[in-house]
Amino acid sequence: MEVLPTIPAASVDCVITDPPYILAAGSSNHQNGKTGTWADMMNAAYWYSAWYQQVWRVLKNTGSFWTFCNWKTMPIIQKAAFDAQISIQSVLVWDKKWIGPGGHQGLRPRYENVALLTKENFRIPDRSTPDIWESLWSAIKPTGHPAEKPVDLIAKIIQACELQSGSVVLDPFMGSGTTGVASMECDCEFIGSEQDTKWFKVAETRIQAAQSQGAKWFSARNPTPHEGGRGYRPPTTGESGAQISFIGEGG
Repeated sequence: MEVLPTIPAASVDCVITDPPYILAAGSSNHQNGKTGTWADMMNAAYWYSAWYQQVWRVLKNTGSFWTFCNWKTMPIIQKAAFDAQISIQSVLVWDKKWIGPGGHQGLRPRYENVALLTKENFRIPDRSTPDIWESLWSAIKPTGHPAEKPVDLIAKIIQACELQSGSVVLDPFMGSGTTGVASMECDCEFIGSEQDTKWFKVAETRIQAAQSQGAKWFSARNPTPHEGGRGYRPPTTGESGAQISFIGEGG
């Protein structure tokens, strides 16, 4: 929360993030399950709503906000969006083409969700874009981060928005830096923050490597890559110790 208020208003084109799911917020669990009580989940929504409002402030009026979630956290997402007076336009279903672990009483999960919240002038140009996407994933993650997402999935989100070269992508919970890597490959600038020093360093290394390779993905509206990809500026540290990685022109 210390990072987002420092970003200028209406300066970001797209926010793509995978925040903490907070499945066991609070002091008590319902029926010994992993999910906290309904009151706990609604209390967690207040924290979500606070940073949602900051995301909304930094987005341009043509911007979009994509946030990962699952069926357990959807009530939190909906409450947070309602309190922030933001509408959820769509819910993307990410089919991992692989089933994850699950208890004997339930079905084994094969998908996650991505809620899409949009500013008034945002458009998805390709009207044939569906709300179910396939992207193969498994329990073994390339960096070892437990919540790591596929680069190609994030790149597909950027491509669906048809962001032009130099557009700014923000991830306030960048983890191992997948959104930053995809941003470099799509010739976008990137702003990311991560509180865990270990994962911040992993993200920094990955994003620098992707930046040195230049852009890989191009859309019909952006057929020509920026020469050599976007530039890199060293990270800074906020007052609370939260670290920020800035990728942009120069440096």
